[in-house]
Amino acid sequence: MSSREALAGKRILVFGGHRRLGRAIALDLARKGADITLTCRHSVGDAEATVATILATGGSAQWRRCDLASHADIADAVAAVLTSRGGLDAVVVCAASYRPGGAEPAAGTDAPEILHENAWAPVQAALAARAALQACGDGRVVLLGDLAGVRPYRGYLAHSMAKAAVHHAVAGLAVELAPEILVNGVAPGAVLRPDDHPEQDWARLQRKNPLGAAALQDPELPVRAVCAAVAFFLTCPRFVTGQVLAVDGGRSAQW
Repeated sequence: MSSREALAGKRILVFGGHRRLGRAIALDLARKGADITLTCRHSVGDAEATVATILATGGSAQWRRCDLASHADIADAVAAVLTSRGGLDAVVVCAASYRPGGAEPAAGTDAPEILHENAWAPVQAALAARAALQACGDGRVVLLGDLAGVRPYRGYLAHSMAKAAVHHAVAGLAVELAPEILVNGVAPGAVLRPDDHPEQDWARLQRKNPLGAAALQDPELPVRAVCAAVAFFLTCPRFVTGQVLAVDGGRSAQW
């Protein structure tokens, strides 16, 4: 069975599915026939545009405002899917922040918030959906990690710590939620250039990757690879759980 066939009609809640990599994932899953509910915190226009794109191509989608810092918002998002769609089959957590903060004393003031929104909030999202995912009979959770969780980014100490915690949470949740729910993760590297990142610096970063030349020739290739990894974990046989797949062009494989 292809991923398109396996995802047809699946009710998937994509936290942070309104922009950038989350948007690409939501659009890809919708193209494969999934019924998407995506969330945003502030960027309502992006959420509306993403849903409109899915609907215009014959897909099924809706959006809901949700702040992952709020347990009540997370619970409301899950409840909204259950009310409007009659059930929930999978949760994908893409929402995250990317704020600098190194080892200087002032950086510690933001560290608790960065750790919460990037590490504990994704766990809360998975746990809030636990009962619904158990009830569906084939519950799946995919958390988005980061290469920073394997190789810390200089100047992003708290962020890197949080992403390492996400990777560990994948393993912990896989054990805690088995056998009803599969929990896996995807750890992207440099896959989508930030708007404020100079193109020359981005090209230099890609050249560090064993497969970076391919990414420079086709900038959408890394994004497609992440989407394919997410789709795999949402459709693979029910004997794969607790795994984090690096999608970074081979960067993490280098010394």
